[in-house]
Amino acid sequence: MMARYWASWWSGNYADEGCTAPPFEFWVSGQRERRDGGEKDDCSICAVIDAEDEDAVEGLIKNHFPDYEMRFCELRASDFFPSPDRFPGRHGVEQ
Repeated sequence: MMARYWASWWSGNYADEGCTAPPFEFWVSGQRERRDGGEKDDCSICAVIDAEDEDAVEGLIKNHFPDYEMRFCELRASDFFPSPDRFPGRHGVEQ
């Protein structure tokens, strides 16, 4: 049975690092400098993901964001969707 999760993770979201367009909407809620001091930043990414369990959520994220670092994964009501005031846009993979 599918459940709805509100998940967040860190990722560069760079196509040249293996990130691909996932089958769900996601939002960039912030950025941080990379620990290695490189020229690229990491994004704090949030998404609503319908999946069987938390492991399936993380597997889906890992498939599209191989550099991911999980922040959280929370079970939510089946009709949950984030506030458009806080998450007003769609984001795809940076080319």
